[in-house]
Amino acid sequence: MSASPPQPPRRRRSLTHVGGEVTTAGDARVARDLAQALTVEPAPEPRGAPSPDDDVDRTHVHGFHTYPARMHPATAAGLVRVVAPEGGTVLDPFCGSGTVLVESLVSGRAAIGTDLNPLAVRLSRLKTTATVPAQREAMCASAAAVAEFANARRVARAGATRRYPPEDVAAFDPHVLLELDSLRAGIPQCAPEASIREALELVLSAILVKVSRRQSDTSSAIATRRIAAGFPSRLFRRKTEELTRRLAEFVQRLPETHRPTRVELDDATKLRSVAPSTIDGVVTSPPYAATYDYLAHHALRLRWLGLDASALSAGELGARRRYARLEAGAAADEWVRELSRSLRAMSRVCRRKARVALLLADSAVDGEAIRADLVIASIAPAEGFVLVARAAQTRPHFHDATASAFHRAPRAEHAIVLEKR
Repeated sequence: MSASPPQPPRRRRSLTHVGGEVTTAGDARVARDLAQALTVEPAPEPRGAPSPDDDVDRTHVHGFHTYPARMHPATAAGLVRVVAPEGGTVLDPFCGSGTVLVESLVSGRAAIGTDLNPLAVRLSRLKTTATVPAQREAMCASAAAVAEFANARRVARAGATRRYPPEDVAAFDPHVLLELDSLRAGIPQCAPEASIREALELVLSAILVKVSRRQSDTSSAIATRRIAAGFPSRLFRRKTEELTRRLAEFVQRLPETHRPTRVELDDATKLRSVAPSTIDGVVTSPPYAATYDYLAHHALRLRWLGLDASALSAGELGARRRYARLEAGAAADEWVRELSRSLRAMSRVCRRKARVALLLADSAVDGEAIRADLVIASIAPAEGFVLVARAAQTRPHFHDATASAFHRAPRAEHAIVLEKR
């Protein structure tokens, strides 16, 4: 028995979509640069399976591990150039999968990232690590040993190493769940070194949804895929080999001299891990109000990697699970409070005259639009910032229940630059 014939891969896009007129305001030069950062050229449509080489969105480490609502790398690179001098230190307090951090490093800046999601912290650390050939070879060798361990258990019809919760039993075909269990059990046995073990755990994380009954990371719809016995182990090994190739490509793009990236589990409204007046520029995309629920999106992976999600559960900004219970006015007030606390923390860690680039999209609650640019303009002065420039581009709104909020004016994504007084 073999896996079902693969369907043509669907093109993946970051939240930054291409196309559409851009409007600008403020400092003409900065606004022009913001418009360029927002306007991402579409990758050429491939003939057959897409290659990472034909789309900047998936080049080198950017293509490893899906992550909902990633900033497009071209947008991140443009915003880094706008706010931070070469050699300066860039902070992303909502670093997610590390796109801004990676682009900061390859452009000759130092980078610091924080996030409340422990999966994001682990992923960003891996993607910004300047590995050497021996480390990458050890990853591949360990992955091969883990796959052999899992295959031996499969042939021996070994049972699960632990009792799985109902949500995991529902997420996978029984034979797939058993094979994934063996892969997970094999990682600590075959990869005693912490850095290799953590990298392989992220490889396992990267394949979980691909072999599950779920259609995608952000959809609970049932996928129509048949997974052959032994396929998860082969995919695990191939994904590790892909990771090492991507890490090698990333290292080749780094400047000869670069500082190691620091990524911390931290609350963006506090930034306790960042010293005052040490940041030359901030590039970040805070979670949009009532749009995503990262705790739900990553629950499967957090559970399988044994990561503590309590901080994310308590402090995730803009989480749809909380905003869905609020009326429009209360939601807008809460969004103002959350963004104000974040800007206050950024102001504390930024040097004087440091600039902050925010990528934010409009959102909607209870049929009322929350215009991100108006919110930022209203709160920035009180938190020690002046508005330098902005650019906006129309974006689609995918939530049918709140589509009426954008009948008068379309939803937009905004790139906004502030400067600390």
